Amino acid sequence: MRCFVTALALTLIILTAASSPATATDMERPMTAQTRQRLTKAHVCLKKGKPECARRILNRYMETSSRPHPYGVVLYGSLLLELKELDNAARVFERGYKDYPQCREIVHNLAVVRYEQERFLEAGELFLKSSDLAPKPAPGVRYQGAVCFYQAERYKQSYEAVSPLLRLERPKKDWGRLAVHCLIQLKDWPRAEATLIRFLRISPTEQDYWKLLANVRIERKHYKRAAAALEIAYRIQSPTQEERRSLAQLYQYVNAPLLAAHALRDDFKGTPPPTVCDQLSLAYLMAGRTDQALKMLTLGIQQESTAKRWLTKGKILYVKRRYSEADTALKQAVHLKEKTGLAHYLLGMSLWEQQKWKEARQWFVRTGQFKRYAKRADRAIQSIDGMVESERQSRLAKLDG
Repeated sequence: MRCFVTALALTLIILTAASSPATATDMERPMTAQTRQRLTKAHVCLKKGKPECARRILNRYMETSSRPHPYGVVLYGSLLLELKELDNAARVFERGYKDYPQCREIVHNLAVVRYEQERFLEAGELFLKSSDLAPKPAPGVRYQGAVCFYQAERYKQSYEAVSPLLRLERPKKDWGRLAVHCLIQLKDWPRAEATLIRFLRISPTEQDYWKLLANVRIERKHYKRAAAALEIAYRIQSPTQEERRSLAQLYQYVNAPLLAAHALRDDFKGTPPPTVCDQLSLAYLMAGRTDQALKMLTLGIQQESTAKRWLTKGKILYVKRRYSEADTALKQAVHLKEKTGLAHYLLGMSLWEQQKWKEARQWFVRTGQFKRYAKRADRAIQSIDGMVESERQSRLAKLDG
């Protein structure tokens, strides 16, 4: 079922007397004196608000010309569209397109006509051609083409048209929405999830898209992560009773009866249970919302202080280069008997970044008891010893000098 709805703000390319033509071979083609006189007269009629006067002149011009000038085609076709004479406008632009297939103004306006005629596949192809013919990048026109493909139920073509726009420096929300819905229609769940996460980094308060993310994760059988997405959605806007029951059923499915009870009774405004805090923290982190992720971890720790939560907090702070805070969190993880050795190793790395070589070496030495990180810790110790020896030799050289 197609769930994507959009309203395209289609724009005709309407020429003025001082308009800047697209190509020297089309809009800048020389006119006979008689043609120039007729088209100028029609343009003056339009400026004076006399469309029927312009219509008569342009109609006569089209009837008597074997190959009307592109300027006349665009002027007359656009006027007919404004007068709601869709079929007549189509015939004018079709004739112009046959004569001038590379004239951007004609290509673009024929695309608008095809869209109005609900011939979406042709409209999409013409909008893409218009975008390619534009003298500078026209992402909005490319997006119009992608939407037309979607409405034609050509989801692969739609995605291929819109996906390059997502790589631009500032992609728009509508582009992300369309890409997501294309991937859902194609049942490409991994790329749909990745695109949704990227979209939510730009627009983190879009509740419907957190719910959509949950649905995609359910399709992928990632039930705990689906529940986390719903928890965020319901903190943006309170759930209905039916939504509460659905979330409770999801928790029951993953054998979490206490969380199922929370889903049924919680107002989703207070402090979530510790396990939910963990899920929310991961979801926020994947969506690029580091501060929210740390906040959820802190709420979880306040209710139930565990080595894993402190380690996770320390890792996030370390990656964000907040080394002093990371040290505090990682030491708490060590105090609570973190078993993998990662807390010890990251403490060494954090102190290394702060150029506290002696303390860093001590933590790397302590890391040696953990098989998983022992080799990395040993290499770090050798590097520190090498730096210390190099500094010692440098000092000796200065004394000898």
